[in-house]
Amino acid sequence: MTFKVIRSDGRSNSQVIMDLVDGKEPGTVFTYQELIEALMVNTERDQDYAKEDVQRIVVAACPRLLREQSRALHNVPMVGYRIAPAAYHVTIASHRKERADKQLLRGVQVLQKVRWDEMDDNQRMAHEGQLLVASALYQQMTCHERRLSAIELAIKNARHNG
Repeated sequence: MTFKVIRSDGRSNSQVIMDLVDGKEPGTVFTYQELIEALMVNTERDQDYAKEDVQRIVVAACPRLLREQSRALHNVPMVGYRIAPAAYHVTIASHRKERADKQLLRGVQVLQKVRWDEMDDNQRMAHEGQLLVASALYQQMTCHERRLSAIELAIKNARHNG
């Protein structure tokens, strides 16, 4: 069972983050202490949130924040979170894509390097199916990346020569 904070005003942790960000300018920094204080309001919680709790809450609130306010928060190491300016969203997206690419490769490697003899026939078939899907996805992604890089290089050369 997941612990849920009950506030006298009925707001969830995500809603607290949404309300905190609402109307603030890009570049605004929220320290961990400010976030903790905002999360503690109207609760009967007897101890502060840890930094890891705040990080988990902010990460959980981010999809809703993007969807409803078109705002992204990014971590400021050892400080807290900053509202990303619109032009910085592409940097955040690129960084997340790079991490996802690495995770997908690691997933394929985990599926490839397995002790097949430790699985029964049904487990092997399910594993092989997952390996095929993950490998195809990874190959498609790398092929797309190579093609995109070639197109970007051609555009760059055309601009330089034109």
